[in-house]
Amino acid sequence: MDRTMGKQGFIQSLLRDRKANMMAIGAASVVPMIGVVGGGVDASRMYLAQSRLQQACDSATLAARKKLSGSSVTNGNIPSDIVDTADDFFDTNFPSGMYGTTNVNYTLSAGTATRMDGTASAAVPTTLMKVFNIPTVSISATCSAELNLPNIDVMLVLDNSGSMRDDRIATLKTAVFSFYDDLMAAKPAGTRVRIGMVPYSNTVNVGELLLDTTNGGNTDWMRSSAVYQSREAVFETRMTDPGSPFIPGDPGVPGSPEREELVSDERTIVPRNDNQLGSSNSNKYRYKNNANANSQGWDDCQDMAGTYMVDDQKWIISDMAYIQGYFSGGNKNKRAACEARVRIYNIIPAVEEIPGTPDIPAVPPTYEDFFLEYHYKPVTYNTSQFLLGNVVATPTGIEGADVNSRVWNGCIEEVKTVASATYDPIPTGALDLDIDIVPDPTDPDTQWAPHWPDVTFDREAPAEVRTTDADFENNYEYDCPVRSYKLQEWPMTGTVRNAAFTTAVNAMVASGYTMHDIGMLWAGRLLSPDGLFAADNAVAPNGDPISRHIVFMTDGQMEPGPDSYHAYGDYDVEGRINGFAADGTWSTTDIGVFHSKRLEAICQIIKNKNITIWSVAFELDHTDYTRECATGGSARAFKADNNAQLIAKFKEIATSIAELRLTQ
Repeated sequence: MDRTMGKQGFIQSLLRDRKANMMAIGAASVVPMIGVVGGGVDASRMYLAQSRLQQACDSATLAARKKLSGSSVTNGNIPSDIVDTADDFFDTNFPSGMYGTTNVNYTLSAGTATRMDGTASAAVPTTLMKVFNIPTVSISATCSAELNLPNIDVMLVLDNSGSMRDDRIATLKTAVFSFYDDLMAAKPAGTRVRIGMVPYSNTVNVGELLLDTTNGGNTDWMRSSAVYQSREAVFETRMTDPGSPFIPGDPGVPGSPEREELVSDERTIVPRNDNQLGSSNSNKYRYKNNANANSQGWDDCQDMAGTYMVDDQKWIISDMAYIQGYFSGGNKNKRAACEARVRIYNIIPAVEEIPGTPDIPAVPPTYEDFFLEYHYKPVTYNTSQFLLGNVVATPTGIEGADVNSRVWNGCIEEVKTVASATYDPIPTGALDLDIDIVPDPTDPDTQWAPHWPDVTFDREAPAEVRTTDADFENNYEYDCPVRSYKLQEWPMTGTVRNAAFTTAVNAMVASGYTMHDIGMLWAGRLLSPDGLFAADNAVAPNGDPISRHIVFMTDGQMEPGPDSYHAYGDYDVEGRINGFAADGTWSTTDIGVFHSKRLEAICQIIKNKNITIWSVAFELDHTDYTRECATGGSARAFKADNNAQLIAKFKEIATSIAELRLTQ
């Protein structure tokens, strides 16, 4: 057989065999299929590794920027503790060998004085891609974190009551400065950061804000006249010389007629019966000890008014006053006395005229006003000059003498409220709990009154009192904190703290009782985008949203002080907040319950306006009310057990208010 022919036939036969061709083609496609499948598997692993690497870079850089807080980096030198924090976060989120990676690296750097940058890289081993001589694939990530601010409005509600004296008030000032420094350090260009302050005790000092027409205020927001628990001197006009009638000297006519000569004119106690007038027996002067009209003692006293002849004298008894408890001893049922004006005249008998007696001209009587008593009661005073900062004289001195009051310091009495034990819902008529109230100049109930301690007197009960006692407490338990500030920018000069802000904070003085609700009430008013200062608060100049916050700091329980003159007057005399106590006198604990309920209502009203409240208790535990006042309760209610912790908590709040975010 021809070997050539045989070979060609074999090849042609092979070409005609389709089954053999498919085997060859399949064998030839194995290699590219391995590349496609292997590439997909490796790509998936690289995607997972890349995502995790980016997350680790982000978390590490964010942690570093948060630890930097309000500080800045000098000359690009990042403190070692911040670098260690970033490395720890990166290692935790991308541990060594994750996804089989090698050459893992993370580097933190300072992009700016306040921005942290991070870079991360790693090598991801391949599996089937190795057949193409690609043993590893490099991955990388970059990230930056900046502590940044939107437009921020913050009201600082600061307890300035007496328990904050000495080291506490000094530490509070330091904490406020730290808060300011951190907040301003994070402020980016083009945004607005405003801070306001409400120092409080048992009232607030907001008068300057209300009257400052050049800064959003309005003189119609304050009353031009107001009622104060005061006193008036009562006088009685008395004859000091009765004079004499005209006596004609007509000769041959009988002489002068019978006439009366005034012996005495004074107020004194009188006996129960006219036949006892002039008696030296004190028992004759004791009346039944009751004070109600138409009761025996009172009636007996009134019945003694009249004209009587006592021996050769004429007694005229008038102007009766029943005095309960006049006698301190003896029969307890007969300790009252009846006081009256008693005029005694001698009767001068007629005298025959001697012929030739000249006429005697008439001499008119003379009169003089004598102080009788004080009337302790509500008195209306004109406040217009007092509000202007002028010294005002009022007739409240000894026996009605004019005395000059001090210049108004800016503290206020609140608009009308109602006495209530519950504030859910807010009672009708409790105008003071409307944080957006704008006074109506025609309705005094909607206006604030100036605190005026110089004209106030504590009579300890709502009933009016008439007495000669001039020792009723005046200007009692009165304290006025330093002035409040509405929201305003306090720009730094380079890295130097604003001088006006420093002065405002350093002016705080600890004094007075503690009424948290009055501080929070005014923080809400000064921060609200509606109400008194809506024109300033509703929008920011750059048109961006405004994040609104209140930082509420106190070192004490609610302690209103029942003997204090406060934003609602006098508890026992006026009962504006809580009505009148069953025994006539409120205790601090009882009053505190009312104010705590009001605090709860005010905090909820504020939070309903999308305002975030932060609460800090200094050297004591939170009460339920101060804790729940904070937005989210315990999440934003902090406790500081010492000076260092208070400063740290204020720094923490400042950092939280600032918005920490990734910039890439």
